Amino acid sequence: MLSRRSREAGEGIELLTGDLATREGIEAAVAGAEIVVHCAGSTKGDEEKALNLVRAASAAGARHLVFISVVGADRIPVVSGVDRAMFGYFAAKLGAERVVADSGQPWTTLRATQFHDLSLMTARQMARLPVIPVPSGFRFQPVDAGEVAARLVELALGTPAGLVPDMAGPRVYVPVRTGHDSGITDAAARRHKHHMGAYLDEGAWTPWPFALRYGVIEIR
Repeated sequence: MLSRRSREAGEGIELLTGDLATREGIEAAVAGAEIVVHCAGSTKGDEEKALNLVRAASAAGARHLVFISVVGADRIPVVSGVDRAMFGYFAAKLGAERVVADSGQPWTTLRATQFHDLSLMTARQMARLPVIPVPSGFRFQPVDAGEVAARLVELALGTPAGLVPDMAGPRVYVPVRTGHDSGITDAAARRHKHHMGAYLDEGAWTPWPFALRYGVIEIR
């Protein structure tokens, strides 16, 4: 496992320190690896970071490159500065997707809706405002991070498959009823690990009909 920050690794995990942006530690991390799973992401520089990893993996003889992206990466237009400020993460993911697909390496990319924790973080930030805006026309279809991780493992151990079906949770929410329906609080979140993420109207952040849908605990 490659991380920018040194910390104690769990049982059975070898943790290496490095940086995809500077290329520090990448070659050591992928040396001898047959499968490389790229989970890093940010709002800028992802293409260069992905390219650095792809080059190192290719030189190491990796036979399968797996990338985690986000649903809507190819459907949310990012043209203006305002677009990039709001949705730069999606543009960065799409750029990294293209680097992986054009790498010449056998690859698999999974697009997932955002994880439950995102909405809790957003709600905490909005709670600081004197008035909380409630956007209309938005839809929510979060997915559990653990289930996405399990799917990535399944894909990594399988045959390279290119762009696979999107992955999302089983339920679509709208923001007006989200808090009421889920009863979401910090305490509930800790007990049930059930938070929500937001997705744009017209299905831009929700998956296509053939997407995989996995179960999550719903709080009532």
